[in-house]
Amino acid sequence: MRQQYKNYYQFTKPPKALLKANLDNIAIVPASMLPFTKTIQQVLNNLPKGAVFLCHAEENIRQRKLLERVEETFRQQGHAVMNLSMEQIYKNSPNF
Repeated sequence: MRQQYKNYYQFTKPPKALLKANLDNIAIVPASMLPFTKTIQQVLNNLPKGAVFLCHAEENIRQRKLLERVEETFRQQGHAVMNLSMEQIYKNSPNF
C-alpha cells in the first residue's frame, strides 16, 4: 500500500518588490545574533558586492560543518565568502 505524505509547505510566488531588488550580499546567521544586526551590517558593508557572510556557533559542530559545505558551494559559484564564529562578532561588538 502506498502511504500518503502530507505536504506541510506551500510555495507561492515571491512579491514583485523582491523580484526587482538588487541584493548586494548574502548573510546566513543564527537567530541569536539578531541583537547584533548593526555590527553584522558593518561587517557586510566592508565585503565586496556579491559576497557571502556565514556565522556559526563555535560549540555547535554540526552547524559549523554544514556551513563549511555551504561555503564550498558558494566559492565554487565564484562568491567571496567570510566565515566567522559568533564569539568573533561578540568581541568586536559595542552592544555587548
